[in-house]
Amino acid sequence: MHLECHGLRLEISPREGAALVALQSRRGDRWCDWLVDRELASSTGTPACFPLIPFANRIAHGELEFSPQRLAANRPDLSAHPIHGYAWQAPWDLDWQKDDALQLSYDGSDDPWPCQYRASMVFALAPGELRITLKLSHRGVGEMPAGLGLHPAFPSEGLLSVQADCAAFLAVDDDGLPSAIHRDAQECADLAEGRVPARGVDSDFVDWKHKATLLWRDRALSLSADPVFSALHVFRPGDKALLCLEPVSHLTGAMARERLPSIPSPQMLGSGETLEGSIRFHLEDFS
Repeated sequence: MHLECHGLRLEISPREGAALVALQSRRGDRWCDWLVDRELASSTGTPACFPLIPFANRIAHGELEFSPQRLAANRPDLSAHPIHGYAWQAPWDLDWQKDDALQLSYDGSDDPWPCQYRASMVFALAPGELRITLKLSHRGVGEMPAGLGLHPAFPSEGLLSVQADCAAFLAVDDDGLPSAIHRDAQECADLAEGRVPARGVDSDFVDWKHKATLLWRDRALSLSADPVFSALHVFRPGDKALLCLEPVSHLTGAMARERLPSIPSPQMLGSGETLEGSIRFHLEDFS
C-alpha cells in the first residue's frame, strides 16, 4: 500500500503489523530513503518502522504487576521476555484513505494481553513532514495499563550526529531488563552534544525534551513527539548499520511485577478511555 503526496512517498504494509516499510522523499528524478531498507530491516527480525502496542519494550519473564497471568515470549528469537507488544505481529485493517493520509486499525481481542483493546494509526503527509498518530482504547472492564510507542530504524552509515536532551539514563542488564536509573549520566551528556550512540546501546533516555535530530552529510531528520511519549528508547545493535530512536509512553519494566521503585507505573485507562499521541518526522534534504 502506497501513499504519495507533497514530494513524499510511504510504503505501508497493513498485513505486517501496520509496518511502515519505506519513507522516501523526492530527490530530482529518484527517491531518497529515510528508513533502513527492507533487506537490512528483515535481518533484524523486525520491520523498518512499527507500532509498540499495548506495551513497549520488554516485560521481565512475562510477569505483570496488574495481572496474575504470565505472558509467554512472543518473539523468542529476539528476547526471552515478551517484547514490543502484540499489534506489530498481526494484520491491521484499512479504515479510510485520502490523497495525503490513511488510517489503519487493529482489534486486539485475540491477543494474549489480559485486557481487551483496540488500536489505530493515522499516517498523514504534509510538505516535508510525516505525522503518525497512535491511539489505544480500552474496550474491556476495570482498568488497563496502556503503552504506546513507535520503533523506527534509521541507517547509521554516514550518520554524523544524533542530538537529544534528556535528564536520565536507564541502565539495563544483559537481558535488556532495567537495573537502575542514573541522573546526569555520561550517556545523556553525549546525546546532548550530538554524539552518535555507541554500538550495543539498547535502553531508555528519561525525561527527554520530545525532540531528536539526526544529521547526515546530505540531509537531516528531526523527530518530535507529543508529551505522552515520556521516554526515548535508543537501540543500536553491534552488528547492524542502523539506529532506532523510539518514542515510548513508559519505561522498560514499567508493567513488570518486579518493577523498580524508581520506574513510574504506566498510565491506566478506564473502560472506554483512550491513550493517544503523535510523532512527527521533519525531513530536510540538502542536495
